[in-house]
Amino acid sequence: MLASSLHRVLARRLARPLGLFEPIALDRRRLDPVTARVLGGRLEALDPAGGYRPGSDGIDTALGWVVAGTVIAATPAQRAQNLFYDPSNGNGLSDAGGLFQAGYALRMLFAAGGGVRGAATGTTFNLTGRPSTEWLTAPENDVGLPVFYAQLEAAGSAAEPQARATALARALLALGGTLAVLEDAGDPAHVRNDFRGAYMRAGGSSPFDRGSSYERYVADAFGRTGVPAPAGPVDRPNVMAYITAADAQGLADRTQRRFFSDGTLPADVVVDRETTPAEVMHDARASLTYGLPSVPHLDLAAMGDVHYAYAPAAADAGPDGAVDSAAKRRRLVAYLRVPGRVRFFLDGAVYHDTAAALLPEIGGYAAGLVDHLFRAEIKLDVAAGAVQVQVAGTRGAVTGAEVRLYADDASGKRRAFGSVPADVGGRVTIPAGARRIAAVLRGTDGAGELVAVSEAPVP
Repeated sequence: MLASSLHRVLARRLARPLGLFEPIALDRRRLDPVTARVLGGRLEALDPAGGYRPGSDGIDTALGWVVAGTVIAATPAQRAQNLFYDPSNGNGLSDAGGLFQAGYALRMLFAAGGGVRGAATGTTFNLTGRPSTEWLTAPENDVGLPVFYAQLEAAGSAAEPQARATALARALLALGGTLAVLEDAGDPAHVRNDFRGAYMRAGGSSPFDRGSSYERYVADAFGRTGVPAPAGPVDRPNVMAYITAADAQGLADRTQRRFFSDGTLPADVVVDRETTPAEVMHDARASLTYGLPSVPHLDLAAMGDVHYAYAPAAADAGPDGAVDSAAKRRRLVAYLRVPGRVRFFLDGAVYHDTAAALLPEIGGYAAGLVDHLFRAEIKLDVAAGAVQVQVAGTRGAVTGAEVRLYADDASGKRRAFGSVPADVGGRVTIPAGARRIAAVLRGTDGAGELVAVSEAPVP
C-alpha cells in the first residue's frame, strides 16, 4: 500500500486527509441483515493482535481495512480453495482423488470445526476449487472486484455521510480481497496445482497441524514488518494481465515457470557408480510435472553432502526483460546423493532465495494493481459559483459514461445536481448553499472497467 498511490488518492481525491491512516467507520446497521451478520462474524473472528481488526465501534484505518480484506478473503479457510490458478491450462485447484483423498476426508471428519456436518452437507474442502481468475469476479465473492467497484461508487454517491464511510470501508475490504487473489499468484504452490505436496505436510505434534513449509519459513523469517521492500509498481494493460496474459508476464505466469513447489519437484533418480550427472539431469527433467523450471547442471561428486542447483540469471529478468547483473545467484532446488539414488528437495536456503526473489515482485505487482484500479482522476476546479470538470489518467477514451455531480448541504446530505460527458468534461453551476461537491464516474476505457471518485470544498 505504501508503494502505491492509494495514500495520495485517499487524501487528495476522497477528502481523507490522513490517507491510509484515516479512521473510517463501517456501520453494520446500514448493511442488509445477511451481509451484516456474515461480514460482521468474519471481522470479529480476526486476531486483535494483528492490528487490522476493527474496534467495537466499527472503526479501522484505511490501511487496516485493506489488510483485513486480504485476511477474510480466506475466511473461513475453505474459501482458500478458490485462490489457486494454473496458467498452463487455466484451471483452478484440482488435487483430489485416490487414497490420499480418502485419508484427507477422514482427517477432516474428526478435525475440530470441520467434522460430520461438513461431510454431510458437502461444504468441507475437497481439494478442488474454482480458478482464482474466475473467483476474482464471481458475484458470490463478497471481497472481490465487483464489490470493490460498486462500493467505491457508493462511497462518492450515497446520500448520508455514514453510508459513504461504510461504502468506503467495504471498498477497501474488497480491494484487500482482490489483492489476495493476485498475491497468491506469487506462491509457487498456488500456480502449480500443489495442495497435497505443499499444504498437507506435517508441521507439529498433532496430525492435524499441517501447512506449507515455505509459508511457515516466510512467516518466521520476515513476519509482517520485515518483508523486503516491494519493487517498483508494475504497469500492466488490464486487471487480469496482472495475474496471467498472453505475453506470459502475469505474476502467475512468471511464478510457475521460475520456481518449484514442494509437490512438483523432480522425482528421485536411481543411480549407480557409473551414472553421470548428465544422465541424472536427463531423468530428473523427464519426471517434471511442468516443463519449467528445468533442472540445471548438477554435481554428484560427493555422497551425503547437500548441493544446490541454481536458476539461470535470465530466469529472474523483470517484466520489462531487464536482468540485474548484480543479483545473487538464486538456489532453485537442493539435492542429495544417497545410496542408490539422488533425492531432490527444498530447504531453508532455497526458501530464503525464493522469498527474496518473489516477495519484492509480489509487492510490485500489488502496488501496480492498486495504481491501475485508481488510474482515473476527476479534476474539479471550483470558482465563481461553478465547477469545471475534467477526467485524466484514463487509457484511451471513456465510453458510455458521464461524470455525475453531487452537492453536500450543511448537514453533509448529498444530492445529485448535474453531469458532464466523461470524454470531454464541462462546466456546471453549483447549487446555492452547497458546502462540498463530489464527482463520480463509472465506465470503461481501453484498460477495462473503472470507477473514479473525487471531492472538493466550495469556497
